[in-house]
Amino acid sequence: MKTNYLSITRTDSFTAPSQLHSLKCLMSQKPTLKESTRVGTSALKEKKFFGRIVNSQLMILLLSMAVQSATAHMAADAVVAKRPMVSGTLIGRDGLLAVPVMGGDSMPEPIMGVGISSDGTVYVTETVRQQREEISLIQSPFLHEQDMELISIKAKRQWIMENYSRQIASRQGVGDYNGDGKVDVKDLSVRSEKIYTLQDENADGVFDKATLFADGFNKVLTGVAHSVTPIDGHVYTTIIPDLWKLTDTDGDGVSDRRESIAHGFAPHIGYGNHDLHSIVQGYDGKLYWSMGDRGVDVLTKKGTRVSNPHSGCILRCNPDGSEFEIFASGLRNCQYFDFDNHGNIFSVDHDADFQGERERLVYLPEGSDSGWRMYYQYRNTTLVRAAREDLYNPWLAEKMWVPFHKGQPSHLLPAIENSWNAPAAFSFQPGTALGGAYRDHFFLGGKGDIRAFRMIADGAGFKRQGDHILIQGLAWQVLTSTFGPDGRLYFTLWRPSGGMSQLWTLQAGTDTQKMIQVKAILAKGFNKQTVAELLALLGHTDRRIRQQAQFALVARREIKALRVLAADRKAEFLPRLHSLWGLGQLKHRDRDLLAVLCADDSDELRAQTARWAGELGFDPDNRIPVLLRDPSPRVRLMAGIACGKLKSKNALGALTELIVAADNKEPVLRHAGVTGLVGVATPRELEAYAGHPSEAMRIAAVVALRRLRAVKELTAFVNDASPQVMSDAVRTIYDEAAPQTFVEHPKALAAVAAALDPQHSAPVNVRAIAANRRLGTIASAKRISGFLATPNLGRALRVEALYALQSWPQASTLDPIDGRYFPIPAGDVDALSAAIGPEIWSLANDADNKVSRRAIAVLQSIKPNKAQRDQVAGFVLDEGQRSAVRKAWLRWLRKQDLALFTSVGVKALYSKSPELRVVAAQELTGAKQGRSAVNSYLLATLKNSGDTVELQRAIKMVPRLPSKKSIIEQLVKELIAGRIAPDIQLEVLETATTAMRDYTELKLQLEQYQNSINKEGVMTRYGVALEGGNAEKGHSIFFGHAQAQCSKCHALKQIDKQVGPSLEGIAKRHSREYLLQSIVDPQAEIAPGYGVVTVQLTDGRTVSGTLMSEGDNGITINLPDNSRESFAASEIKSQSKPVGTMPDPKTILNLRQIRDLVAYLATMN
Repeated sequence: MKTNYLSITRTDSFTAPSQLHSLKCLMSQKPTLKESTRVGTSALKEKKFFGRIVNSQLMILLLSMAVQSATAHMAADAVVAKRPMVSGTLIGRDGLLAVPVMGGDSMPEPIMGVGISSDGTVYVTETVRQQREEISLIQSPFLHEQDMELISIKAKRQWIMENYSRQIASRQGVGDYNGDGKVDVKDLSVRSEKIYTLQDENADGVFDKATLFADGFNKVLTGVAHSVTPIDGHVYTTIIPDLWKLTDTDGDGVSDRRESIAHGFAPHIGYGNHDLHSIVQGYDGKLYWSMGDRGVDVLTKKGTRVSNPHSGCILRCNPDGSEFEIFASGLRNCQYFDFDNHGNIFSVDHDADFQGERERLVYLPEGSDSGWRMYYQYRNTTLVRAAREDLYNPWLAEKMWVPFHKGQPSHLLPAIENSWNAPAAFSFQPGTALGGAYRDHFFLGGKGDIRAFRMIADGAGFKRQGDHILIQGLAWQVLTSTFGPDGRLYFTLWRPSGGMSQLWTLQAGTDTQKMIQVKAILAKGFNKQTVAELLALLGHTDRRIRQQAQFALVARREIKALRVLAADRKAEFLPRLHSLWGLGQLKHRDRDLLAVLCADDSDELRAQTARWAGELGFDPDNRIPVLLRDPSPRVRLMAGIACGKLKSKNALGALTELIVAADNKEPVLRHAGVTGLVGVATPRELEAYAGHPSEAMRIAAVVALRRLRAVKELTAFVNDASPQVMSDAVRTIYDEAAPQTFVEHPKALAAVAAALDPQHSAPVNVRAIAANRRLGTIASAKRISGFLATPNLGRALRVEALYALQSWPQASTLDPIDGRYFPIPAGDVDALSAAIGPEIWSLANDADNKVSRRAIAVLQSIKPNKAQRDQVAGFVLDEGQRSAVRKAWLRWLRKQDLALFTSVGVKALYSKSPELRVVAAQELTGAKQGRSAVNSYLLATLKNSGDTVELQRAIKMVPRLPSKKSIIEQLVKELIAGRIAPDIQLEVLETATTAMRDYTELKLQLEQYQNSINKEGVMTRYGVALEGGNAEKGHSIFFGHAQAQCSKCHALKQIDKQVGPSLEGIAKRHSREYLLQSIVDPQAEIAPGYGVVTVQLTDGRTVSGTLMSEGDNGITINLPDNSRESFAASEIKSQSKPVGTMPDPKTILNLRQIRDLVAYLATMN
C-alpha cells in the first residue's frame, strides 16, 4: 500500500513562505526544519524537501506548492515550468524527485535498457530470453568444464546445436515455444527480444503506451536486449552476440533497416547478465560499449579477428562499425560506464561474490588491463560449485582486486578503491541537467539507491571526491540510466514487484531556463546554426551541446575554424579541447598546430595533444617523446600511450626515464611506460633490460613482453633477484600460455618448473608445482617430493604439491592454478612410484588432517607391499590415532587389499570412535562385504549410540536390514509421540517417507502426522530442521547454492559490507530458533537498517523509510534522501510491521538444506 507524507527542510537562510503557512493549516502539522548544505556546483543554496512518497491528490497539490516556493530563490534563469506531479514520487536529497513514469498493464516487462533521443523519444528494451534461451552456468553449472573450452562464437553455436539437451532446457526453464510437442534446440529460435518506444497518451506524466520499434532477435545464440541508445537518427542496441544499428527510414516509428555492425560477443556461456551494455558516444565520435567477461571474438570489417575470450572489455568503433577495437580489458562485469569532460572513462566493476572481496572503482585508460579473467570465478564456490574447496585462486591469493599494494601482479592497473555493492547504472551529469545540481558528478545506481560523486585528478590518475546518496528506498536494483534532453535522469528498476514502475526519472522540482534552452537546442538540431554559432556552443555549460556542436562542425569539415580555435591561447579551455577532438575526428594532421599545442600552457591540453597525435599516428618532428619528460604526470601518461601507438623508436630512452622515475609506485605511469615499450621496443630489446639496475624497469620489461607474448625472451627474468620481477615473469610465462605454448617453448616450461624453491614466493611456487606436474617426468616428480620434505613448509603449498602428485596418473582439461582450459596429460605412473619416498608416508600421519588425507590419497596411486598394508591395518585399529586419519587409511585399504580391508573393517565396527564405526559400515556396505556384521552394528547403534551423526547414518541405513519394516514403524510411532531427539527427527522422517511406498499402514501414519504438523505455525512445520545439521554442507549452501545466493547479500565480517546485514557473531547474539526463523520466515524479524516501515503520526502525517532503531521511547527512520528522523512513541499513532527484501529461502531449499544452513550459521560466534 502506498503512503502519503511530506516533510520540509531548509537551509539556514530559509524563511517559510506563505504557502507553507497554508500547508501547516491544511495538515495541522509543524514542518521539521533541518540544516543542510547544497552539494551541487551552483553558487546558490537550494531549499530541500526530503524523501517522502507522494500519493493523494491533496498531497500532490501541497508538494507542488512547496516545491515552487522552495525553488523560488534559485538563479535568475529559474522559471516556473512544473511537470505533472505523479503518484508514488519520492523526494530525495536537495529536493530532487524520483518519479515513477511508466504504468499500465500492457507495457513491456521486464525492461532493461532505456535511451532517449534528442527529440525526447524514449526507447526501452524488453527481455524474455534472459537466462532462459540464453544458457547460463548459473542455471546449468554442469556445463562449466565444457564452457572453458569455448573461445569462438562459431564453436559455441556448433556445441549448442549438437549437445542441447532436455537437462539444459529443464535447468534453464525453456518450454515448447514452437508448439511441436517437444523441447529442443529449435525452441531457442522462437521468442524475441524487443525494443519499444513509449508514449504518454493522456499527458499525465506517466508513459501508458508502448509501440514496438524492433523485434526478430531470436537466433540460437541471441542473448539479452540490454542497452539502447539513439544516436544521429539511428538506434543502437546491444543484443548478444551483436551490436545492432537500427534505422526507421520512412518515419513511421518502426525500424525497417538493421545492420549488425559488430558480431561475435560472448563465446563463453558463463554467467547470465554478463552481457553487452552501455552504448555511449565518445569524445571522438566513436561508439563505446562494454562486454562482460564472457568474452569477445569479433571479425572486423577489414577481416581481422579481434579476440579476447576470457575477460570483460570496453570496446569502440565508428558508428558504421569500422575501426573496431578493444579499448580496455580485464574487467568482470563493468555494466555501465561514462566519460568525464576530458574524455576519461570511469566505472564500478562487479566483484565475483567471493567473501571478503568487494567491487572496484576503476579508471580505464586506453590499453589498460584491470586483471580479471572469467575462469577465476569458478575457483571458489559461488553459483557454480568449485571442484574442491581449497583450489588456488590468483584473484584472491594475489589480491588483484584491491588497490595498489606491494607484491601485487604488475600487469594489471589496480582499482582506485574498493567500492559500493550492486553497482549497475552509471551516468555523468552533463551540466545543466537536474537544474545544475551535482554538475560534473557521476551517478551510480545500486540496490534501491542512486549516489553521486566526482572524480578528481590524483597525479597521473584519479581519486573519488564525495559520496552523496541522492535517493534511496527504491527497493530494487537501479539497472540502467541515461540523461534525457529534458534534464531528467531516466533509470530502470530490475523486476520490481507489487505494481511498482519499472521506469523512473530523477529530476529537479522545476526546470531552469538553461534546462529548457538545452532541450530546445537538442530538439532543433545543429544543421542550421552558423559556424560562428557552433563555435560558440563549444563553450556551452552542457557537454551534450558542446559535443553535438563539435560533431556538426566535423560534418561540415570546418578544419580551419577548428584549427584556429584550438590554437587560440586566449580562448577558454573547453572550446579548444572540443576543437582538437574535432580535428582528430577529421584525421587532420597538422605539423604546425602540433608544435604549438605541445608547448601550450595548459597541462590538460598538452596531454590531449599527445592523445590526438597518437590516435592519428602523426608526429613528424618527434615532439611526443619530449612530452615524456613533461612536469605534468597527466601529460606523461598520455605521451606514453601515444608513443606506443606512434611506434616512436627514439622514445625508448625517455620511456626508460619515465619508468625508472615512477619507481613502480604509480601504476598509471607504469601502464603508460609499458604501453610505450610495447610499441617502440622489440622483444630482444626488452630482454636486454634483464640486466638493468632498476627493478621498476625490469618489471616494465616483463609486462611489455607479456603483452607481446614473447615467451622465449621472458625466461631471462625467471631467476631475477627481485621477488617481484621473478613472480611477474613466472606468472606471465605460465598464465598466458596456450595449449601449444610449451610445445613450442619447452625451455620456458622447464624454467618455471626449476623455480620450485621454498625460499620463493607462493605465486612462483604454485606455478612451479603445476609446471612440474605438466612435465610428468621422474625428475619433476622428485622435485615436488623434495619440496614436500621441506620443514615448516606452509600448509597451502604443501597441499598444492600433494594435489599435484595425487592427480599424476590422470589427464585433466582445466589448469590447476587458474582453471582455464589448458589440458594436462597423464604423468608417468612409474615415475611417480619412483619419486614417492618416506617423506610422503610421513606426511600421511601429519598433524594437519588436510595434509594427511592428501598424502594418503597420493599413496593410492602406488602398489604398496604387504608390510606397508599391514602397517596401515594396524594404524586403523590403533585407538590412539586420530579418527580422521584412520578413516582415510581404511578407505585406502579398501582399494589396495579387499580381504584385509574386510577383516579390518569388521573390527572397526567395534571401535571406540563413532566416526570410524560409521565409515566402516558405509565402506563395507559399498564393497558388499561383512553384511551380517554391519546388520548387527546397525541394530546395536539404534539401541545404544549417543552420537548424533552415527545415529543419523544408522537410521538412513535401516532399509538394508531384514527387520526394516518393524524398525521404521517403531521410529515413526516415537516421532509422532515426540520421543525422537530433535537432531535425528529429519532422518526418521526421510527414511519413513521413502519406505511408505511399500507399506500402506505406514503411509497413513505419515499422512496423518504431516496433516497435523501443517496446521501448526511455520516454526513447527520446520522444527525438524532446528538441530542435527551438517555445518560443512551448510557452508557449501551458503556460498554455492545457485538460487539461494546467500553470500551475494550477506558478508561474514562487519567490515565487508554487502546488501544484507553482516552475519559476524550472529550465533552469539541469537538462538538457533532465531536462525531457523530467519530462513523459513524471513519477514518475522527484520534486522535494524534492513526493513521498510510506514508510520502514521498523531499530527496526521504518514512517514515511510528504513527502520534503523526501535525502543520503548520511539523509533528512528532513514528516509529516502538518506536523512534520519526520530519520532517519540507519543507521536506515533500506528506503525506497520517492517518489510525486508530478503527472498524466502524455504521456497528454494529443502528441509535438509535448511537444517545444514542453520548448523553453519550456528558456528558464527
